[in-house]
Amino acid sequence: MRWDIGIDLGTRNARMALPGEGGVFSQAAALAVREGAEEPVCAGDAAAALLGRESEGVEVCFPIADGTLRNGEYARRLLQWLCARAGESARTKRLRALITCAPFARPVQQDALLQAALDAGCVEAGLIRSDAATAVGAGLSILEPAASLLVDVGAGKITATLFTRGMVAAFAYLPYGVARIDERLARLLRTERGFLIGPRTAEDVKSGLASARNAAPVPMRAAGLDLQTRLPALFDVEPEMAARASEGVLTELLGMAASVVDNAPEELAADLNDAVCVLAGGGALLPGLDKRLGDHLGIPVRVADAPLACAGAGLAKILEAPEDYELLMMEKMARGARH
Repeated sequence: MRWDIGIDLGTRNARMALPGEGGVFSQAAALAVREGAEEPVCAGDAAAALLGRESEGVEVCFPIADGTLRNGEYARRLLQWLCARAGESARTKRLRALITCAPFARPVQQDALLQAALDAGCVEAGLIRSDAATAVGAGLSILEPAASLLVDVGAGKITATLFTRGMVAAFAYLPYGVARIDERLARLLRTERGFLIGPRTAEDVKSGLASARNAAPVPMRAAGLDLQTRLPALFDVEPEMAARASEGVLTELLGMAASVVDNAPEELAADLNDAVCVLAGGGALLPGLDKRLGDHLGIPVRVADAPLACAGAGLAKILEAPEDYELLMMEKMARGARH
């Protein structure tokens, strides 16, 4: 099977790749929709810029939540928008789309995502494990007989996968991602400091202060609403608060990754003594995470080059020789037929 387009539809970002051209498109996986209207107000980065700033009757939505499909109709609209962009570059208007999917997605969620792609105009759609695409884009040789370990730290999901010979030898996941740190930080500021902040501000504060090792040395200035005065205010967020918001997620991440190493077959576990675990996803940029994970697992850990773009880059490579990755496909669907 040959595919005309690859789509990495993530919790926060969407990326597209075309055979022979690599990644051609990357924007936020967001829609701004108006109640009762079929066409979205806008999509992609333009929609994400409205988050927390919506006008009356307009909602900014992300079709994927915690790594899996939240709303099939919104997914259809976003995929339709993406396919229209792809149609400008693809060699055909009858697109066969290969889409990344969380490995832990239930069959009903997989079917809904495939159906959304067909409803968006694709003549055929297939799903491939998102961790496989990310591993390929991160430079791991997952088709080789040796062990390849990936820890993918995304906004909506965190996975650890041990690959060998184009198959999965061990796997574990957390059904949430580093966006949970944003939520916990916003909750702490509301309950302990009396300030209300939006999701974009929470993400900015996390990026500026959160660390997997020692806390940042200085506070960070943030803007929000003072709940006592009901007026806008500027205030300082202490590194200690960001550390408290992060620690629970980081502790569970370390335990989850260790469970994959513990469950690895003996020879593959031995390979890991000489191999390097690779960190990918936006959360891989958390300062000190590679060192802390390496200390916990007892093996070297490195951050992938361009960790946010790994899944899209991996899809571009998979599109060149999809038959090599057949064992990592999840499901396929065509108009009028099911495979």
